[in-house]
Amino acid sequence: SGTSILAIRMVPGAVMMTSGAQAHVTAFWSAVAPGYEARGGNVAQYGTAAYQHWMDALAGGLSDPPADVLEVATGTGYLALAAAGLGHNVTAIDLSPPMLDELRAHAAERGLTVEARLGDAVAPDFPPERFDAVTNRHLLWTLREPDKAMVNWWSLLRPGGQVLAVDGFWFTKSEEGEVPPLFAEHYTSETREELPFMFLDRPDPIVDMLRAVGFTEVTAEPRAELAIESGVPYFFTGRRPHNSQHS
Repeated sequence: SGTSILAIRMVPGAVMMTSGAQAHVTAFWSAVAPGYEARGGNVAQYGTAAYQHWMDALAGGLSDPPADVLEVATGTGYLALAAAGLGHNVTAIDLSPPMLDELRAHAAERGLTVEARLGDAVAPDFPPERFDAVTNRHLLWTLREPDKAMVNWWSLLRPGGQVLAVDGFWFTKSEEGEVPPLFAEHYTSETREELPFMFLDRPDPIVDMLRAVGFTEVTAEPRAELAIESGVPYFFTGRRPHNSQHS
């Protein structure tokens, strides 16, 4: 049938089942987790001037610490650890246990505290109005059901809270034949059809969706000083209005 199902172990005896596109996406990122940060162009190396640029940009994008920050699809924890380094109280979730292992190792090396747990970026399992900020980096392009995800992020924020999503326009249709075999194995045509932001070439659809969900003060700002090999990232930001009520 071509349908993939992945059982993700949370604790001994417990599993989280994902299927379809998400099973492929999680399997890919679990496979590349151990070498992800070592590959040039994925992240700025910790302790470098380029990493400090990220710290400065994140400090400018979030409210003053300490805020309660939820990082969704955290991966190796690049953004989560930066937020923790700024003094925020950070909870980080991902569907890939190997990615969470990488995060925990980095946190231990740097003496930082991040509450890392298995969880789905589309439907994070937390009570409403639990956080001051929801963040993610390089998630939107590989996010299924982004409208559902954004509704849930809005609900998790306290009134006045903010979303900060960092992403770019990494793919074009013409590049489909140039991807590595492992990527092609999991990012099949069927998987790509479930990822509506994968082939974007402009920020407007993301901005429009954030506004449609109810976020205000929505911006999409290119950050050339944070450019990596594949292009310039954008900071997508929005705020849950101070006078909003949970529905």
